[in-house]
Amino acid sequence: MFIGAAPGVGKTFAMLQEAHLLAAKGRDVVVAWVQPHGRPLTQEAAVGLEMVPPLRITYRGLEVQEMDLEATLRRHPAVALVDELAHTNVPGGKHERRWQDVEELRQAGIEVWTTVNIQHVESLRDVVERVTGVAVRETVPDPVLDSAEELTLADMTPEALRKRMRHGNIYPIERIELALNSFFRESNLAALRELAIWYVVQHESRTGHEPSIQGVRDRVLIVTSCGIYAPGLIRRGTRMGQRLRAPVTVLAVSPRPPSPGQLEKVQGLAQDLGAEFRLETAARPVEAALQVARELGATHLMVAAEPTESKGGPGAGVVGGLLGDLGDRHLHVIGRRLGKVNLRSDGDRPDPATLLAGLDAGVVRGSLRLYLGYAPGVGKTTRLLEEALRRQRRGADVVVAAPSGAPTPTTEFLLSQLKVVPSPATGGIDVDGILQRNPSVVCVDDLGLRDLQTGRPRYQQVWRLQDAGINVVATVGVIDLPGFEAVREVLGRFRSQEHGDHEAVPQEALERADEIELVDLPPTELRDRIRSGWVTAPVDVGSALQVFSEPLLEELRASALRIVATHTERRRARYAGTVGAHGLWPVQERIMIALRPDRIDQAGPLLEAGLLAARREDASLVVIAAVSPRPDPAETRQLERLAGLCQRHGVRLEPLQLAGGVAETLVQWAEQHQVTEIFMPAPRRRRRLPWDKPVALSVIERCRELDVHILGERALPRATSLSGAGPAPS
Repeated sequence: MFIGAAPGVGKTFAMLQEAHLLAAKGRDVVVAWVQPHGRPLTQEAAVGLEMVPPLRITYRGLEVQEMDLEATLRRHPAVALVDELAHTNVPGGKHERRWQDVEELRQAGIEVWTTVNIQHVESLRDVVERVTGVAVRETVPDPVLDSAEELTLADMTPEALRKRMRHGNIYPIERIELALNSFFRESNLAALRELAIWYVVQHESRTGHEPSIQGVRDRVLIVTSCGIYAPGLIRRGTRMGQRLRAPVTVLAVSPRPPSPGQLEKVQGLAQDLGAEFRLETAARPVEAALQVARELGATHLMVAAEPTESKGGPGAGVVGGLLGDLGDRHLHVIGRRLGKVNLRSDGDRPDPATLLAGLDAGVVRGSLRLYLGYAPGVGKTTRLLEEALRRQRRGADVVVAAPSGAPTPTTEFLLSQLKVVPSPATGGIDVDGILQRNPSVVCVDDLGLRDLQTGRPRYQQVWRLQDAGINVVATVGVIDLPGFEAVREVLGRFRSQEHGDHEAVPQEALERADEIELVDLPPTELRDRIRSGWVTAPVDVGSALQVFSEPLLEELRASALRIVATHTERRRARYAGTVGAHGLWPVQERIMIALRPDRIDQAGPLLEAGLLAARREDASLVVIAAVSPRPDPAETRQLERLAGLCQRHGVRLEPLQLAGGVAETLVQWAEQHQVTEIFMPAPRRRRRLPWDKPVALSVIERCRELDVHILGERALPRATSLSGAGPAPS
């Protein structure tokens, strides 16, 4: 599956390119359906591949083309390329949706390559609609997407995609301004790109073959009504189930039966997401929910933080009732990304602005665009040269300086069509020669190479070009970045050394970059390239396969995805104040673990739960303990023990002086520090006076916009799970 953030990022093009490589190896590859949308590069990429003629259907007086499923089944290739997985077929065909066609091809033993945009992932539909304000009308069930054996990210920065659109490479000219001011706003594209990146990371995590180390099998129970918050809650709950690798049950409970329309919508969504659905009509929703939880052996309960979901829904008393009898279960009260979406119509769009005004005015320093590769051999040099050729065809004065890496037929062909400035034999860049020529764009391969004569690394030479007002497009490898020294020593010996020595590229290079794009390739595909001799010399293939192990490549790939996501988040500061995704889907979750000095017995499991969640979500984490302004000796000793426990877990305890009640102090601190999730222990079971409210319940009532995770008494996986192999509690 080739996944992208939006139309036009190059999913179909990447799929067709890979198909040519596969066909060159002798595999039987057929294009069952491709939709070029009139894009010349996509049409060119399809030339030379066998195609199944489309099925022509007359619908409402018009001739429409669709994939010919029966013809593809009769042809029965080894690999079938099927574009646009989320497409809805013309009525009257065998299946309503294209993903159903794909499932039939797979059942017939045909390997399928397909494309999809992040907006079409069913479990993310609510997030996408809130981010973009545009209704998503076609989705693919998560179980279908989870069954993909390989996932490739077709990455493109928002700036690059908008440039492609202005050049007429995506939509006809008459649609460009409307698209740029609506779905293709930079803020939308940045948020969708982050979603796509993290979806790939989480897909690899939840579909990998990690051994389970849990002593108790998890099960998620979503307690909801059939009201307006149900779809968002169900999607959040199924995403949790995916991370936990746990079955999910949706329990719709209310005093009165829902309307047939509401019931059908909620039940259909649960089934599309692979969850079991149960309907209970009960005068006492809490008792009904607890009964179902006991019956199923549910370990995680999920409810909405809103006081009521709809008239007759579970209501605010559900949270308090579940807290009172939580036992070994964990309660997740979800306050974010559940609201009813107010979708804007085209008539509500802002008036088209002058999109190009000021974009290039007053530029002093040239821009820097980086192609990031997670390992040698993924194809970042090819991407660099393809971009150079695209810009040259558009009339830009482009030169290529210092191409690196082992030459391949593809790179040699691309270089033959480009203007190349010969590089010094010492491995650097002829900066003076380039400055005399004064091109608008310079392409530089491999920022980590060092000029042996001057001792200057290429990234410093690139900065000289930028300072002269020249735009630079360059490549960099993850293994050349800080923190990857050990991997660089191991993998670096398999890349070409004829252009000079390598050295570490500082973090400053990433911070200077205006755009960073990931050159993605599944680890299995990279290993196939190594076997074919495209990455190393034939004599080194055996040893390279041992070093380029799948676990190592998967870890490097995840690191590269995180680097790109973090850079995108920083760039999104440019779009502050625009209508878009700000605050709806933060790249980095911020988790707060709220410990109590007098509850040292629950501190360990709570810390491990928060650490697991932080590792899974790549979140920042802070551990808080509320203490009196003047603690007595007993409280001081408790705090010291708690601090020592935190230190053993590799985190630091932050004492927080009480300013009023405990709940009020915690919530105020969380809001000031933009916390997105709070982990707390369950209240102790004891008789309470009517006005004596548990701290956890008070926090939940004050945190309608946060997620609050209340951990029950069940012991969580301990130190062995901190490697990240175990499931996260949220």
